[in-house]
Amino acid sequence: MQKLTAVNLILPVLGEHPVTALDERHPTLAIILPALDAELEERLQSGWWFNEFDTTLYPDPVQEIYLPTDTMAFIPHRGDAIVRGRRLFNPVRGDFKWDGPVRGRTIVRVPFEELPETVARVVTYATLIRAYAADIGVESQTEEWFRKLAEVEGRAEAEHLRHKKYSTAKSPRFRRLRSAMRG
Repeated sequence: MQKLTAVNLILPVLGEHPVTALDERHPTLAIILPALDAELEERLQSGWWFNEFDTTLYPDPVQEIYLPTDTMAFIPHRGDAIVRGRRLFNPVRGDFKWDGPVRGRTIVRVPFEELPETVARVVTYATLIRAYAADIGVESQTEEWFRKLAEVEGRAEAEHLRHKKYSTAKSPRFRRLRSAMRG
């Protein structure tokens, strides 16, 4: 979904006419665009199938490890790395120097236009609620949008689970239970 499409889904609800470009001087765009960006950041932080990856980060020539610029979070597989700013701190040595690579999960920032449709709709409806509350205030009308938001969140979560291919049969706990039942 394009950002312009999302904005034009929100504007009529706020009693405004759709726009042809996002750079127009429109007072309501000053509310919607920051709200859209804030919702996008909040929704991406938890990690989804499309923005969370196993990563190996390597030290540069001066033995420091910098996070890629689009990184929102880095969770090391072992607890021996701490994110400080854009660099990894080595708590064992007490400095930013590393002798080898560090493996972990990286959550990256994704532009709105590159979101899967289900997640773009979640961000759009959450932005609608946020913008409506900021511009007009909370009314009984927002209840319907909260229901719609819950519906699209459910679809996005279902798609996330399909892509992650979670399975009870693959879990260590299931294997232990199964081997206990055999023995």
